[in-house]
Amino acid sequence: MFDKRNQLIFYANILIILFGITVILMSDFMIIGLLFIISAALLIYEQLQQNKGAFSISGLEKILTVKDTCGNKAELVQKQKTTPCHVDNTVFWFKNISPTGTISGFRINNQSPIEQTKDTNNNYQVSMALPVNPKSTNGLDTTLSYTCTGAYSQTNCSLSHVVGDETDHLKLIVELPKGRPISSAQAYCLYNGNKEALLPPVVTGETRIETEIKEPRLGAEYLLEWTWPEANIIRKIGCYLS
Repeated sequence: MFDKRNQLIFYANILIILFGITVILMSDFMIIGLLFIISAALLIYEQLQQNKGAFSISGLEKILTVKDTCGNKAELVQKQKTTPCHVDNTVFWFKNISPTGTISGFRINNQSPIEQTKDTNNNYQVSMALPVNPKSTNGLDTTLSYTCTGAYSQTNCSLSHVVGDETDHLKLIVELPKGRPISSAQAYCLYNGNKEALLPPVVTGETRIETEIKEPRLGAEYLLEWTWPEANIIRKIGCYLS
């Protein structure tokens, strides 16, 4: 939760609280002991507030729908409840959107983003303005959508998500067209350069893959990978003509 410097400050305040309790129990200076306890408790509270992330995310679902057997046309929808942790947070950014294929048509809650940029890794970033009303502090239903062209034509494909804000639950879903069944599927977590296998994803009807992660790590990348056979020449011609 804290870096080393903040950990030292936190532990120092805990010691002050313990000292205050000792003063109350072992001497007649009850008021002084209470002052130690209250002061340290307030400092801990302020430290926790300062170390909160900008936003918290709950119930995040990322759904990739591939619309043709060639993997040329796809749509990605990300649904979540977005809660600002501070009243001054009025703009939310969707970050780390990997440029898989050609990406276009960004929409947030059926509206165009207020700003669209790329970071130093060439990943897209799009932003939305949060409504100025009390309900937004309790979580705002937020939906990001965009289209991908020419992104999933290979036999090895993946859907990924980078956890940029505190998130309680993450679900990755891939929906594929009939006629090109899934050969295999795996789920992984990439964190600090290490690749960790997760529980096998659920495969339904050879066209749907799903994996769930409770309390995903902040800063980690989660991947849902699958393999499917190469589209035959007839299907490729059909996709090209369409």
